[in-house]
Amino acid sequence: MITVEMLPAAHGDALWIEWPGKGSNVHRMLVDAGPSPTYEAVFERVKKLPPRSRHLDVLVATHVDADHIEGVIRLLQDHVALKLTIDDVWFNGWPQISEPAGLLGADQGEMLQALIGSQQLSWNAAFGRPAPGKAPHAVCLRAQGALPAVDLPGGARATLVGPGRPELNKLLKEWDRVLRNLGVTPGKPDEALDRLAHRKGLSGLAADLLGGERLDASVPNGSSIAFLLEHDGHRLLLTGDGHGKVLARGVDRLLKQLGGTRLAVDALKVPHHGSAANVTDDLLTRLDTRRFLVSTNGDKFNHPDAAAIDRMLAAAARPDAEGRDADAAQAELVFNYRSRTTEPWADAAQQRERRYTAVYPETAAAGTTVEV
Repeated sequence: MITVEMLPAAHGDALWIEWPGKGSNVHRMLVDAGPSPTYEAVFERVKKLPPRSRHLDVLVATHVDADHIEGVIRLLQDHVALKLTIDDVWFNGWPQISEPAGLLGADQGEMLQALIGSQQLSWNAAFGRPAPGKAPHAVCLRAQGALPAVDLPGGARATLVGPGRPELNKLLKEWDRVLRNLGVTPGKPDEALDRLAHRKGLSGLAADLLGGERLDASVPNGSSIAFLLEHDGHRLLLTGDGHGKVLARGVDRLLKQLGGTRLAVDALKVPHHGSAANVTDDLLTRLDTRRFLVSTNGDKFNHPDAAAIDRMLAAAARPDAEGRDADAAQAELVFNYRSRTTEPWADAAQQRERRYTAVYPETAAAGTTVEV
């Protein structure tokens, strides 16, 4: 059993994930921590744990967009006071995307990697121990061969499906462009920490967020860490803001390893908050799932897009991977906000007609918890 809490993170992601271990042990990962204004929800979620249980097996910063990374930056400044321990941080910063003499990363990435280094946190250790004096390994797919997979405590397993090296190479150029525009001196952790100390708002990168029929062209989004989390026969696909074509390519490679034409998952955390530019048929046709997790309040970019929801419902109505008819099955749309952009799918008559169930939080501030 995998439990997912989509914490209220405005237009961003903050996914608190748990699975059981031996006896009464519980294992956890946090995938992104939302934008700065909603960070308190993450802070309070950590505080809910008894002090001796405040532990994350993995903290994942999928990419450098503000609505994913800002809360991570704030959490790393708070984790000592919270008595929160973290086994490993998964994040692709400048050392992972460039050669030693290459270009440097974006300002928020500089801040995050400066925090990881100054606090001597484990960084991408699950993907290999670096040689002495070398940077941690990148969290990305190799050009050929089996997809990277990580065995996690409690019998869980995470199999990477994105990004690839081409997406990180594009990110390298984008980060250099952003830094030049900011007039930031790169590669100096002390300076990055000083800038962080004077930036209470943590202004983020301007993402190229597209909607409608067009594909997402945001370079940071394309670099999102995405992976299949498995435990005791249950599967959750986590996608950050990944591009549909990048995710589809990773799923194709996984299917070659596992066999079959569609990847069965118990739930899909839909990419980019339900943007039609990311939730593509290219991705959905490769998946067998009827549960879709949508993390957004829609404030900034009016997500989720109706076209993306239509694609999810159409995908859920297809016969399953074993050819069984889906007439009796229903899709489930799980929202962590009941807002003006998610409310349209609450209509009971529409749910009956289109054969889906919409799940909303009990209160505006509660977020939503899902067992996968």
